[in-house]
Amino acid sequence: MIRHLFYKEWIKTRWAFFASLAVGAAVIFYIFTMAENRMTMLGAKSYMLSVLYDVPPRIYYSWLKYLPLLGAVCIGMAQYVPETKNRRIRLTMHLPADNRRLISWMALFGIMLVTVMNMLLFAFFEYENRLHFPAEITAPVTATVINWFLAAYTAYNYIGMTAMEPNGYRRLIYALTGLILLSLFYNDVDFHGANRGATWFLALIALLSCPLVLFSTYRLNKGER
Repeated sequence: MIRHLFYKEWIKTRWAFFASLAVGAAVIFYIFTMAENRMTMLGAKSYMLSVLYDVPPRIYYSWLKYLPLLGAVCIGMAQYVPETKNRRIRLTMHLPADNRRLISWMALFGIMLVTVMNMLLFAFFEYENRLHFPAEITAPVTATVINWFLAAYTAYNYIGMTAMEPNGYRRLIYALTGLILLSLFYNDVDFHGANRGATWFLALIALLSCPLVLFSTYRLNKGER
C-alpha cells in the first residue's frame, strides 16, 4: 500500500519537482555566469576584495535566497491542493489503514522530495562556488545559504498544515504563523555567515514543524468546522 501511495504522490508532484530543479539550476548557473562577467570586467582580485570587504557586502548569491522556499511551495501546493479540493483526502482516509500512518507517509514523501531538491541544488551551488571562489569566501557563504535551504522544510510543513485544516479562520492563523516563522530564516545579511549562530535554532523549527499536518488531518477526520 505504501508503494502505491508513494506512486500516487509522485504523479501529483513530479512536474513541480522537475520544474523547481530546472529553475533552480538555471538561476545558480546565472549567478556564477554573472560572477564570471564581473571578474572579467573588474579583475578577479578586485571583485573578490569587494565580496570580502565591501560594506554592505557584495551578495553575489542573492538570487538563491528564495529558490528553496519557492520549490517547497510548488511541491507542497501540487501535493496538498488536489487532495483538499472537494475533500478528496477523505478517499485516502477511508483506505483500510490507520489515517495517521497514511498521512505521515504522504508527508514523508513530500519531505523526501524537498530534501532531494535541496541536496541537488545545494551540491550544484557548492560546486560552482568552490570552483570560482577561495575558502575564505565559500565557508561563510555556505553558512548563510544553509538557513535558506532549511526554510524550505518549514514552508512545506505549514502548507500541509494549512491545506488540511477544515476551518477557514484557523487556516488564516496558520498561514500568518508560518510567514512569521519563515521571516526568521531571512534576516538581512550584514556580512557573509552573519546568521550561522541561528542555524541550529532554525533547524529545530523546521524539525518541529514536521508533524503539524497530523493535527489538521485529525481535525478534518473528526469533521471539525
